[in-house]
Amino acid sequence: MERDGLRRAEPAGRPRTVYVVLTHSDPSQVERLIRAIRRSSPEAFVLVAHDGRREPAPSSSDDANVEVFEHGLATDWGSWELVEATLLAFARARSRFDPDLVCLLSGQDYPARPLVDWESEAMSAGGWIGAASPIEYVPRWGTRLGVGDDAMTRYSHRWFQTPAARRGLRAQGGVGRAWRRLRDAMALRLEPWCSVRVVARGRGVFYGIRRARSPFSTKRPCYRGSQWVALRRPELDRLLDVDLAPGSRLRRLYERSIIPDESALVTPLSWRRPPAPLAAVTHLEWDPALDQPAVCTLDHLQAIMESGSPFCRKVEPGASGPLMDRLDRIAAPPST
Repeated sequence: MERDGLRRAEPAGRPRTVYVVLTHSDPSQVERLIRAIRRSSPEAFVLVAHDGRREPAPSSSDDANVEVFEHGLATDWGSWELVEATLLAFARARSRFDPDLVCLLSGQDYPARPLVDWESEAMSAGGWIGAASPIEYVPRWGTRLGVGDDAMTRYSHRWFQTPAARRGLRAQGGVGRAWRRLRDAMALRLEPWCSVRVVARGRGVFYGIRRARSPFSTKRPCYRGSQWVALRRPELDRLLDVDLAPGSRLRRLYERSIIPDESALVTPLSWRRPPAPLAAVTHLEWDPALDQPAVCTLDHLQAIMESGSPFCRKVEPGASGPLMDRLDRIAAPPST
């Protein structure tokens, strides 16, 4: 395979597909994911973008269609760096593999159907694949919340942290509780101007000031949805070279937002066209008690199959082992 951006001869009619996988832990499980993708789509490429702060990067096993790199970013949950790592990986995938189709995954995804079939469907679908809905919010002065989805303040405000918050320091005891009650009460009363949010799974407390000008409007609203998307080459090029290019207005906005990964990709994509009428890239079961995806087991197999999604999430080596064994057989290409 050429590594200088030149195309390699491909079977007639087969899209040149790159699976971009964002990882930060469990390298052995990621290596199993890589093998599963390569079995299910033998001509596909896999590009792993790894946050190496906690665990070492997975091995590429000298597979010419697999590349692993460490991006050097602190991709904490809900941070801009998650989006930045995605854009870096997309740009690397474009320059290294010259793809027709790029699919974004996490290290906790796993193939749930033959990928060669899904790739052809994705290329024929006539648009990007994912899910997004417009959001709007009208804040109020006083003691009542505004009207609409207050997640909009993640993107309508410019967010920052105090030095103490950046260091993870938190006032304790009665003084701390009194300060937090006062802080939250003041933020509610002044909501059209400022806000406070706690990114509990991420970097903690953020303070936001409403932006004087916004790129969002009735005709071009802010969208919120899943970051796990699949893009054909035209959508990929516009995202990298126009919408979220370095220095672009939209990129500058999301750099100072919170939880931007739920909006930064799908907003400009949705401005141009709605997502294709296909199943989501990855099927997940939500655990409301933990407020995060449930671990997939054999009990979820029927729902995964009925979803039509090419992947499921999240999987773990122990609890999901029997499920992954079954999916390995299901996701094998038709000729196998």
